Amino acid sequence: MYEKKLLWIVMAIILTILLAACDIGKDENNSPIDNPEPTNTETDVSPTDEQNATSTPITAELLGFEGGNIGAGGLVCNGKDGYIYYRSESDGWKLYKAKPDGSGKTKLSDCLPEYINVLGDWVYFCDYTDDFSIYKVRTDGTDEIKLVDGYCNNLYVAESGMYFDIRDENNSPQIYHTGLDGKNMTRLVPDASLMYYYKGKIYLGARQLKVYDIKTGKEKVLVETYIHNVSVDDSGIYFWAADKGEFHRLDLDGDNDTIILRGGDYFNYSGGNLYYTGISENKNGPCHTVNCLNIATNKTVILLEEANEYFNAHGEWVGVTFKQFNEHPETIDPKLLKQNNEGEVFVGYNESVGYVYVSGEYLYTRASLRESILVNGKLDCIAKIDDGIMIWD
Repeated sequence: MYEKKLLWIVMAIILTILLAACDIGKDENNSPIDNPEPTNTETDVSPTDEQNATSTPITAELLGFEGGNIGAGGLVCNGKDGYIYYRSESDGWKLYKAKPDGSGKTKLSDCLPEYINVLGDWVYFCDYTDDFSIYKVRTDGTDEIKLVDGYCNNLYVAESGMYFDIRDENNSPQIYHTGLDGKNMTRLVPDASLMYYYKGKIYLGARQLKVYDIKTGKEKVLVETYIHNVSVDDSGIYFWAADKGEFHRLDLDGDNDTIILRGGDYFNYSGGNLYYTGISENKNGPCHTVNCLNIATNKTVILLEEANEYFNAHGEWVGVTFKQFNEHPETIDPKLLKQNNEGEVFVGYNESVGYVYVSGEYLYTRASLRESILVNGKLDCIAKIDDGIMIWD
C-alpha cells in the first residue's frame, strides 16, 4: 500500500514539472496580445528607424518612393519625419527639405537632385551636376556619400537595395541592382530602361512593357506599345500608352488590359487616384486643368484651372486670351506682338504646370505661374495644391 502511494506522489511531481515547462515555453514563444511589436507582414521583420520609409503602405518591403513620382522625375518626395524633400526652385535646384506648409526650409546639399527617394534617415538621388551619379545624404544634411559613378537614371530605392539603369559606353541603358551602400552592383537586364520596381519585380521598356522576376530570372512581355509613366501596386499595373494617347490598367499577371482614360498628359497614378493635366473651357475659351480621377468611382475632380490669358514679365495681364491669339490674332494690339529672330511671335507668358507629385496626403507640382512672379520674382516654382494653389518654393 505504501509503495502504491509513493508511486502516485512521484507521478504527481513529474506531471507538475512537465506542466511548468510547458508554461515556460509559452512565455518564450508568444508576445503579449495587448502589446504586439510592429512587423513587416510579408518579410516578418520589425521596422527600425533605418528601415522606415515614406508613408507608402507596407507591402513586401519598405519603399523610398511613392506612386509614379520617380517616373515623373522624382523632384518631390515625402519623408516619415514630417518633412517634404524636394529640388528647390528658389535656390538653384539644390536639395532641400521643408514642412508641408512651407516652413522650416533647410538646405541639405548643393547637389542638383533628380529621382529623390527617402528611406529611413537617408535621402537618395541622382546628381545632375555629376553626370547623374547616385548619392545619399542623411536627412539632417550630414554624411553626403557618392554611391555609384556614372550616368544613372530611374532610381528606385527599397529595403532590398537600389534599382536603376545606367548608360554603358554605347549609350545603351543597363538595369542594375546594388545594396543601399552602393556595393555589390549586379546587372539584372541588359539594354533596357527601368520603368518601375515593386515586390521583387522590375518593369522595363519603353517600346514595350515587360516584367522581370528577379528571383526566377524570367521575363515576360506585357504590352507591345510605347510606354511611359508606369506605376504598380497591389491593385494592378498602370501606364500611359503614349502612341495611343491612352492611360491603361493591367492585372498583375498581365491580363485584363483596360483603358482608364483617353487624352490628357503628365500622368501620375498613386494610391487609387490618377493625377493628370487635361483641357477644359470657361468664358475666356480653352484652358488647362489639373485633375484627379478616382479609379474606383470613375469620378474626376478638377484640382486647378490655369488662367487662359497671357501676362508679361511683371505678372500683369496683357488682355489676350489663348482663343483670341489662335483664332482672332487680327484683333490684338500690334504693340503686344513681338517677333524673334526665328519669326516666332511672342505675346507673353502663360500659366502652366507639370506633374503632380504625391507626398502622403499632400500634392505638389512644378509650375510656371503668374503668382510665382508676383511672390518671388521668378516664373518657375514648386506649388502646393490644396483647395486651390499656393506658391510653396
